[in-house]
Amino acid sequence: MGKKIFLVTVAMMGLSGLSGGALAQQKITLDFSAHWLSAQRRPTIDKIVNLWNQRNPNVQVRYTGVPFDQIITKTLAGVAAGNAPDVVVIDIRTTKQRASKNQIVDMSQYGVNSIKDRFYPNLWATGTYNGKQYGLPFNTDTRLLFYNKAAFKEVGLNPNDPPKTWDELWEYANKLDKKDASGRYTRMGFHPLFGDFGYEGWVMNAKSSFWDSDYEVPRVNNAVAVSTLNWVKKWTDRYGSNNYAAFKASFGGGAQDEFMSGKVPMVVKNGNYLTALKNNAPSLQYGFVPVPTPDGSQHPASSWGGGFNIEVPRGTKHPKEAVAFARFLVTEGARIWTAEQNDIPGAKAALTSNTNRVFISMAQNMSNTFVAPTAVFAPSYGNAINKAVDDVVLRGKSAKEALDDAQTDIQKMVADGKRDAN
Repeated sequence: MGKKIFLVTVAMMGLSGLSGGALAQQKITLDFSAHWLSAQRRPTIDKIVNLWNQRNPNVQVRYTGVPFDQIITKTLAGVAAGNAPDVVVIDIRTTKQRASKNQIVDMSQYGVNSIKDRFYPNLWATGTYNGKQYGLPFNTDTRLLFYNKAAFKEVGLNPNDPPKTWDELWEYANKLDKKDASGRYTRMGFHPLFGDFGYEGWVMNAKSSFWDSDYEVPRVNNAVAVSTLNWVKKWTDRYGSNNYAAFKASFGGGAQDEFMSGKVPMVVKNGNYLTALKNNAPSLQYGFVPVPTPDGSQHPASSWGGGFNIEVPRGTKHPKEAVAFARFLVTEGARIWTAEQNDIPGAKAALTSNTNRVFISMAQNMSNTFVAPTAVFAPSYGNAINKAVDDVVLRGKSAKEALDDAQTDIQKMVADGKRDAN
């Protein structure tokens, strides 16, 4: 208990120096944008902003909600026009891209590196570009294997002993698959492309990557990537590509999705899926565990996450105050957000604000979670990857040939991106 109190005290001490006399002596207003507009999210962000405004009468913050699918476009249009918000909540995976184009402020010059040790290292790294800090991690997420305990019991599987390896996923699916009298699948035990983990997630789960450590040199046709895509194809061949495609097309939203409907009893989903389960399937018997790996051992990229950074767009007239508010958001603000919204914070100390047992269990998976940045010079490389997967899974192309083609396409994207950058 003493350790928790110490961590909170440190966080508070760091803020007191930010919101005092060092900030503007004449009243200014900072424009702050994020995508939180819903009845669930908006009250919490309003509470955080109001707390700042109460403490900082000379630096008031005005919040504007922008739809999720518009916030990057509107922010960058504002940068180009000279009227961007002073602070923005934005995609954690693409901060490096905006930094490389000089679209956001280097916050290192305002002392943010002094709080670096308070954050998960892999999250802090998402905001680092050329040794300078352009983004501060606000919140993140992680992927987990959700499994239907009632379905496990039905076929004689132990609901307290879920699969830990890729081979066990196959073995469990052998028992969980179900067909009707006509031979049509009514339940598919598992498929790696159901849920939201994706092929790239499975490549990282197998301890590889499509990129070098700087995410600038593609290697999407490496041996592990090829073998992983062959593994995905093996699952599709198990059910038949037409059956797989038709089954996937039958999934609906909410309670009619693949897992809550009972059609797929094992699926990898974002940990935030817990809220959807609570709202749409409160009586469903389920469990969740770390994503199975080839050999059953967990490692720092067994799972992947996304989330949001706080950035200060270029052109703000009040960079010092904007950075101070950004620091407040990712420390004290993150504590409030974590307690009320059950999202995993970037700041480790903020975890102590939520004592819910299920949340704590989910958050423990962060040690197995990698937040991969988008490649700076080829931000749309995923299109080439998706085409390769479809070519293999649906059209019968060999994994090696499909990924060789993707490698060629992505190398061209990188070359074009570097040329445009110069």
